[in-house]
Amino acid sequence: MLHQNDQGAVSTGQPLTMVSPAQTELVQPNAPPKRRVVPGTSARGASYIARAAVSAKVRDDAYRLRYRSYLAGGFISEHPSGQFHDHYDEMVNADTVVLYDDEVPVASVRVCRLELGSNYTSPAMDTFPTEVLALLNGRPNDAFHGRAIEVTRLVRSPEAENNQGLVFLLYRIAGYIALCHHTQIFLACVRSNHAPFYKRLGYSNASEPRPYPGLTCQMQLMASDRQRYDQVRTKVPMIDPMTDATKNLEAFYKGGEVRLFLSR
Repeated sequence: MLHQNDQGAVSTGQPLTMVSPAQTELVQPNAPPKRRVVPGTSARGASYIARAAVSAKVRDDAYRLRYRSYLAGGFISEHPSGQFHDHYDEMVNADTVVLYDDEVPVASVRVCRLELGSNYTSPAMDTFPTEVLALLNGRPNDAFHGRAIEVTRLVRSPEAENNQGLVFLLYRIAGYIALCHHTQIFLACVRSNHAPFYKRLGYSNASEPRPYPGLTCQMQLMASDRQRYDQVRTKVPMIDPMTDATKNLEAFYKGGEVRLFLSR
């Protein structure tokens, strides 16, 4: 069993151009939920709502989810605020998303964008600077040279810790952001026991474990590239942003809602 605990506002800076077939949809303000389910027990095929953390409410939901998840795993100490956030959340290159099961927040992820020649940073960049810079400098003739994302603070609520589908949906949302920013390198800092899962997603080891910002456990850097990502996402439809009709996600990046389905 994978117990995933790790891996604000989303902004693109570029027009969105992704289009493809069917199962993500923008939600109308008063549209009824497709199906009511008990958080943490959703069967494959159930739907969830994704919101970018552009409002104080969604940011608060993300920080409380992180706190509950990491505390349950023993990776942080108790804090009276009941929230877990850090200075990376305030950076312009950090995008946070929350998944809701009928209005109940059940999972969240933060995506930190990196780009050569910028002052962008991330937990991976600060923890593994030599390794990350080497990856960013690789393949200088690639069309997406020097662009990366780190998928971080990937959490599920303790009640939903057995819902593996949420992890795939979070990676699908991270994929939206990555493709919109023409990402070449995909980074994740994970606990060693999670490395086999990430290898199945096309990642490979890029470091030995080291202390990681904010957590009591050590993490190792793992990396993938655009070629491997494109290969894996076509084989694993649940993580593929292009599986679903993205149409125009401008509303999502401004805090609108997107319905995601745990099915092809």
